Amino acid sequence: MKEQINLRNDQFNHAINKQDGVLLSQLYTADAVLYPPKQDVIHGREAIGLFFNEVFKMGVSKGSFKTIEMVVTADYAFESGEYGLWVAGNQLVAKGFYIYVWQFIEGEWYIISDIWND
Repeated sequence: MKEQINLRNDQFNHAINKQDGVLLSQLYTADAVLYPPKQDVIHGREAIGLFFNEVFKMGVSKGSFKTIEMVVTADYAFESGEYGLWVAGNQLVAKGFYIYVWQFIEGEWYIISDIWND
């Protein structure tokens, strides 16, 4: 199960590096919740895609997310890790820690809750 989530994390990094909020949002459930720092809560896959597209418009062009700890149960997983975000010129603009709650739905893992700090 951890290997499957790690593959989903690779897809997450790929979508960020591609600057594709819609592709990124496909890793979330339809009713997922995003808790960005110092901002309103984002509800739902479509709103999450729009949020990330706005982040990319602000210049974020590269991301790195690395798992520190993961606990997997039958249908849920809890992941904590560290991240970094860069803009053009390889300038680090944000770094911190995150927590994802994953849910196993119809043979695939999806993020249902995502919170991070900076």
